[in-house]
Amino acid sequence: MSFFKMLSRRFMAFMSTRNGFDPLSMAILIGSLLLQIIGSVTGLNVILFLSIALYGWALFRVFSKRDPKRAAENQKFLAWWTPIGTKIRQFFLRLKLRKQYKYFKCPQCKSLLRMSRGAGEKEICCPKCQNRFKMKA
Repeated sequence: MSFFKMLSRRFMAFMSTRNGFDPLSMAILIGSLLLQIIGSVTGLNVILFLSIALYGWALFRVFSKRDPKRAAENQKFLAWWTPIGTKIRQFFLRLKLRKQYKYFKCPQCKSLLRMSRGAGEKEICCPKCQNRFKMKA
């Protein structure tokens, strides 16, 4: 058995009882990286210290053996983050498809709708509130 395979198996055995890397740990690492960049640019040591503390917190979460507690923390984070992440993804998707579709809101319920560009003026029925209105693409 080669040295790297043996090292890999030992690391896998070590991590088998640990929490591992989850979305909350990833968010903490990204936040600490951003704080480190801001602290380096501004020269504020307090921000750099906070960045190092966040790196430590992320490592603590990754190597923690208390899986139920870490899973509960991760679920709370995902419940908070999922709607925000969805809005961000939808924004970039609308930005990508802006030449193919015209996006607009229903005048009554304010839900976001889309219509193919070049379709002319059409009467649209909102799928959410059944309001009918005319829109030009």
